[in-house]
Amino acid sequence: MDNGSLQVFQGYRVRYDDTRGPTKGGIRYHPSVTLDEVKSLAFWMTFKCAALDLPFGGAKGGITIDPKQLSKLELERLSRGYINEIADFIGPDVDIPAPDVQTNSMIMGWMADRYNLHPAG
Repeated sequence: MDNGSLQVFQGYRVRYDDTRGPTKGGIRYHPSVTLDEVKSLAFWMTFKCAALDLPFGGAKGGITIDPKQLSKLELERLSRGYINEIADFIGPDVDIPAPDVQTNSMIMGWMADRYNLHPAG
C-alpha cells in the first residue's frame, strides 16, 4: 500500500470450458466477488459464446476489492500483481481477459503491459 503496509486481496480466474476455442471473459473488481460467483459467470459466458456460435469458451475473473478505496498507484500495483499471478494461464490462444465491473481501459492497459513483460507474453 502507499503507506508501506502489505495487504493481501483474494483474486480468481476461472476457465469454465474451452471446447469451442480459447476462453474469454471479463475481470471484475468488487467487494462481493467470490469464487462461486466467478464460476457461475464463467459458466454463463460459455453458453453466451455458444449461443452466438463464437469460437470461444467461457471464463471470468475478479478480485474481492472496492477499487474506490485504493489510490491510483495501489490500483496499478494490484492490477499488475494479479496478472503476474495468472500470466502462465492466459494468452491469445488460451484465455483472453477483458474489462468488466469496475475495470476499464487504463486497468486493462496495466494488465497488458505486465503480461507482455512475462516470459510467455
